[in-house]
Amino acid sequence: MKEEDVKKIEEKVTNIVEKLIKNTNYILVDVSFKGIGGRKKLEIALDKPGGITLDDCEKISNEISLMLDAEDFITGPYILEVTSPGLDRVLKTDRELSWGKGKKVIVYTESGEYKGILKDFDEDTLFIEPEIKISRKEVKKIKLNEV
Repeated sequence: MKEEDVKKIEEKVTNIVEKLIKNTNYILVDVSFKGIGGRKKLEIALDKPGGITLDDCEKISNEISLMLDAEDFITGPYILEVTSPGLDRVLKTDRELSWGKGKKVIVYTESGEYKGILKDFDEDTLFIEPEIKISRKEVKKIKLNEV
């Protein structure tokens, strides 16, 4: 499957999920569509204040499944997985960084690793407490450190 097709699917699913959770306390962290060994998998990571439960994931999964079946824009069989973001999630997108604000992180760069609380970010810089500014160009990986 072409990357542009994957991006279109992820955007459509993101819009559907955002509409579904609009008036709830759920937070959409990520939508990922992958082909794994000839099988397709749609993974949706959600959170809420206090943490998301297995019952939450099951409920939302059923609702999303009905909406995706009605829209019918994903060809062929696929696995739908609604999950929590996890305690050591790698933060790649602005959406994930926004969700990660206030959480403990480890930032890996060319010059070493930095641990702290993600306070904010902009297009160029991550702001980590205690008083660390890291150029996003230097970042190899940033992940949660909540374990």
